[in-house]
Amino acid sequence: MDRIKQSHIPHIPISGPTGTYTVRRFQPRDALGVTECLRETYGDSYPVTGLYDPRLVVEQNMSGRHLGAVAVSDRTGEVVGHCSVQCRFPWPVGECGQIMVKRGHQGRSLAVRMGQFLEQEALGIGLRCLVTYEVTSHKATQLIAHRAKFRPCGLILGAMPATLDFRNMTGAVSQRESCMVSMKYLLPPQPATVHVPAHHQDMIARIFAGLGKPVVFQNPSSVAGPGEILVRESQTWETADIVVRRFGENSPRAIRVHLQDLLARGIAEAIYLELPLDQGGGDVVCREAEEAGFFFAGLGPSSTTEGEVLILQYMKPELDLSWLRGGTPMGREILRYVTWEQERVFAKCPSDANEPDTTIVNAGGEPRSTE
Repeated sequence: MDRIKQSHIPHIPISGPTGTYTVRRFQPRDALGVTECLRETYGDSYPVTGLYDPRLVVEQNMSGRHLGAVAVSDRTGEVVGHCSVQCRFPWPVGECGQIMVKRGHQGRSLAVRMGQFLEQEALGIGLRCLVTYEVTSHKATQLIAHRAKFRPCGLILGAMPATLDFRNMTGAVSQRESCMVSMKYLLPPQPATVHVPAHHQDMIARIFAGLGKPVVFQNPSSVAGPGEILVRESQTWETADIVVRRFGENSPRAIRVHLQDLLARGIAEAIYLELPLDQGGGDVVCREAEEAGFFFAGLGPSSTTEGEVLILQYMKPELDLSWLRGGTPMGREILRYVTWEQERVFAKCPSDANEPDTTIVNAGGEPRSTE
């Protein structure tokens, strides 16, 4: 994506009971105010530690792949809110996040207004879709996203470390934080061609209907030839992703061996599996992955190509889903479905599903031995 140009919308004025506010693009002089918002919201618990350094906040906003917006009090000049869109996907979709509003300025729709401002900015640089990842230890961010017309499409369990502390909301979390995934198309989307097992089709159809995207399900089909798999590991979030770029006849075996390698090395508290929706054989590979212990998470934007993917997840059973909060009817429906699917998969998985294997797989999906 080309370097992000300066805002074509100078600001949005907002009136409130304690005065007026201006929502505008981030400027370097705002960096210290952004770090103060972060510290008031999370204390020292936010995993992306660079956001506590004003210099790194400026670098992030000057990187060419980041849209930052702030809410500023017209009376004091204080930065009281922050929101951003990160262009980290290989197709025109941005992640809307880093939403913070200081305690004394909440209840004035500043978060929604910053999001609306950034939508126009996103359209101005050619983005077609936005995605958010909303925490589930409280409902506030889910409700903000819903008001901004984002719609739930998945639930990623254990996505954030258990060290998070929402000072303005619930305080310290009691377990790893799970996130509701929501998307919003900025332009009318094209119909989706989808290869998934029959037992997920009704739920996926309901998700796409909520997103306003037509869907056409395909009949089961086999795959041949070599596949392609990418594995990513994040020390910051203590997670790993197994990303299938292309289905092949060895994909089910490759996924299983990658999973066993990650479990044996103990580097990830949660493991996510991306399966392309538009490739034949997806229904077969999904069923095989569920036999290995993965279960339904939902839909999300592909991290390697254009379009959406089916996301499955592998979690340890001790995560207590009763602590999760769904902020909308569809969010609660997805939470129920993920809970049912986790129970269904755990009930049928072999007892040795968590035992590490003795082989690992390279990024191309072909198994190789290791000592």
